[in-house]
Amino acid sequence: MNPLPPIPTPRSQHWREFRIQVLPIVVFTMTAGAIFLLWRHAGVNAGMPAVGEGVRSVVSSPQPALLQELKVKPYQMVEAGDPIAVILPRDPHAQLDLFQAELQLARLKMQPSVAEGNAMNFEQIRMELLRTRSELAMAKVNLERAENDVRRNTPLFRDKLVSEDIYDLSVKTRDLYRTEIEEKTRTFTEIDRRLEELRSLGEPGAATLDDPTKKAMSQLEAMKSASATNWAPLTLVAPIRGMVTIVYRQSGENIAEGEPILTINSPWSDRIVGYLRQPFPIQPEPGMEVSIRTRDRWPKTFQSTITQIGAHVETITNALAFVVQGKLIDSGLPIVVGVPPGVMIRPGEMVDVLIEPDFSPRPASQTDRAERKEIPQ
Repeated sequence: MNPLPPIPTPRSQHWREFRIQVLPIVVFTMTAGAIFLLWRHAGVNAGMPAVGEGVRSVVSSPQPALLQELKVKPYQMVEAGDPIAVILPRDPHAQLDLFQAELQLARLKMQPSVAEGNAMNFEQIRMELLRTRSELAMAKVNLERAENDVRRNTPLFRDKLVSEDIYDLSVKTRDLYRTEIEEKTRTFTEIDRRLEELRSLGEPGAATLDDPTKKAMSQLEAMKSASATNWAPLTLVAPIRGMVTIVYRQSGENIAEGEPILTINSPWSDRIVGYLRQPFPIQPEPGMEVSIRTRDRWPKTFQSTITQIGAHVETITNALAFVVQGKLIDSGLPIVVGVPPGVMIRPGEMVDVLIEPDFSPRPASQTDRAERKEIPQ
């Protein structure tokens, strides 16, 4: 007996069974995968917008002056050391300072220096020593003559051939010359000892480089040169390489001391600054790896690390501020990320920073140490 052919099942019945049994599982799996990808790559819990920052230099006037010439224009690229402006200082005291410096310098040149004064005093003492030596020699000769008179008058006085006054005069004259020789000898010794002590300072040509007069003259010469250039045109140069962004003053205007003339910004950022808003999805630490995604038409993604973390939550005042309804300010924890070599990000350019969360458990000791870490003062 031949078996009966199976009754064919309509396609609608197969589609109904697929929708009931298989389709919910496929939709659930695709949804979970999409949520996982969004969690990993879109940075829902650990992502933040950030902005590139570069070096900014403000060129100002070192003294009150007239802006004689401005050599650059806005949005012009300059190299470090390029002339950017010429100012003509206007210091009312500069000419008077120059005159006073020249007057004091002329007075010092006309007056004898300390070394010359020491040499003159040394020569005076030396002449006094020579005069004392000659007087001592004369006193010795007079003493010999007086002793001869005393020897000659002593036997005559005993024989009553010479009066007592003459004898007494000869004796006192001898004693006088003896006392004079003793005093002049003592004076000669003292002057000669003191002269030896002062010989290094008083001999001509023995002046050292530490002469206060020479120091004063060199200082006055420097003051004179500085005063002479206080009203000469002064050229200001660019301190960094970059682009002139803001020009505050134009040629022919008077500027005060410290008043800004223009601003120069570096063409590329050297760091990226973002703000992690509360509640913090993770606890950031220096050295953590992050992913940075540019907002170009064809976005680029590159890896970097956190270099610094702010000391406190602060108010956001730049383009990253987003004040929600019901709040007055926007605040966040500053996060500084380094720019890898070869990556070009303009200052002020917005990027997206994704901090890769690390869900691996850490030892309790490391967790406690991180929580007790003190911020350096």
